[in-house]
Amino acid sequence: MNTNKILTWAIIFWLTLQSATAAYTEVNCDTNSAFTENSCKQCFDWWEKWEWEAFWFLSDIFSNKTWNSKLIYKEEQTMPNMVNLGGDKSTWSQTPSSEDFWEYTTDFDALYSKEQEAYVVPAWTDVKWLQSKMGYAYKLDKNTVPKWENVGLLVYTVASHDLVNGEVSVDTAEHKECVLFKSGSPSIVQTPTVVEKQEVKKLPQTWPEHIVLFALSLLLALWLFGLKRKNV
Repeated sequence: MNTNKILTWAIIFWLTLQSATAAYTEVNCDTNSAFTENSCKQCFDWWEKWEWEAFWFLSDIFSNKTWNSKLIYKEEQTMPNMVNLGGDKSTWSQTPSSEDFWEYTTDFDALYSKEQEAYVVPAWTDVKWLQSKMGYAYKLDKNTVPKWENVGLLVYTVASHDLVNGEVSVDTAEHKECVLFKSGSPSIVQTPTVVEKQEVKKLPQTWPEHIVLFALSLLLALWLFGLKRKNV
């Protein structure tokens, strides 16, 4: 039983570590037209994405790099969205659905001020304020975009107000962060013929899906082993 618990927590820790260390690479917003066309203020690059690939454990950090506190109302926020950049050559979906995909973090909720009736991020403070829920993912359902061309742009937008000497600015400052995804090699589907007897195959599943399947199979094996020991 103790061994099962240790292995279970080791798997969970490993999965968490993988998601935590997979940080976006910040780039200059002038490096790609997709950033300027979407009015991005802070820009990141996140490598290639393949057809049928799903990815999750998404989050955003709000950085207040000013001398003033920033006040945030949840009512003013727009949840992040994936912008399809491949036209009719690519399509994105949210798994299991787009409903309730995002949630505020406990770190962000801890910043609530009863006096201001809003969330206050102190000057020179970073806070992970938003994250995707456990088990929710974006999925690239279709991709025939040429390799290295733009296929998607994940846009995080936060609306805030300056808080100076207890006074809240009426002007809303909008900070838009964008994460760019490029196309991996598009899937090539060959039409099977009677002579060659070829099978149409999909690209391999991505590492997160393999990890989850491995973890589930391992936990099932451990549970069956423990059940067998009890019945002996």
